[in-house]
Amino acid sequence: MFTKTCADMLQQEARLPGIITFCKDLDHAIGHSGVSVGLITEFCGPPGSGKTQMCLQLCVNANLPPELGGLGGKSLYLDTNFGFSPDRLREIATACVQHCQRIVRTSRPQLAEVTSKFTAESIMESVLYNHVHVCNDLTKSIDTLERLLKLGEKIRLVVIDSYSFLIRCNIENTLERIRIDHTVLNRLQILAQQFKFAIVLTNDVTTKLNGTEPSTIAPALGDSHGHRVNQRIVLGQTGSEPGMFVASVEKGFHRPRMAVKFQISSAGVRGVRKK
Repeated sequence: MFTKTCADMLQQEARLPGIITFCKDLDHAIGHSGVSVGLITEFCGPPGSGKTQMCLQLCVNANLPPELGGLGGKSLYLDTNFGFSPDRLREIATACVQHCQRIVRTSRPQLAEVTSKFTAESIMESVLYNHVHVCNDLTKSIDTLERLLKLGEKIRLVVIDSYSFLIRCNIENTLERIRIDHTVLNRLQILAQQFKFAIVLTNDVTTKLNGTEPSTIAPALGDSHGHRVNQRIVLGQTGSEPGMFVASVEKGFHRPRMAVKFQISSAGVRGVRKK
């Protein structure tokens, strides 16, 4: 008992691997190297804010070879509202492979052999998919995930898109909703810390009534859920240029609140070049 100090924890935290987003500013804002393993990271926003696009990009990047900043692992994508597009995933995967090939060709030729097996097809094979219709489906999916992990499956990312859609559509009672929400996330995070994978949720926004004060737009699932996630990033379009978005870190595990710009194109998520 009491054998670990804060200095030990700081060193352990610094060694935590992460999944890069291809936006360096965002990677720095949410961790040392992107979305950290062992943590619950939530991307929140209205429709069209880039939540699913971010999830697809992370699935691709989780499979990047370690020599190129990735974890060389698989992803599990739990889709609740049929928002997953394999065509879009393949488009992002193809762009990622071409990007890595350019890097190897121009500056890191010694990695040619390592990256030769990193293809759009291999990325597609690395993403496991399941549609989750009700909460019981989610429980069964976590059961299967645990079995695969114990068999040695190298899963480095679990995505639930949209987590709030599943919870809100299936559980009306508020107390029961909180209980199931915390039970699911507690179990997932225990597995994530044991087997070193990242958890990514997407959350919608809703109108929050403030008594006599004007109503506001807020993340769904309430304050109890907000306290349970480790990081919350609110996504939205800038409104000034097509394809330009803003990621606002409303709750950060590693950094204080900050906002960064990023873009989404046919190639996927990318950072914005500073002029």
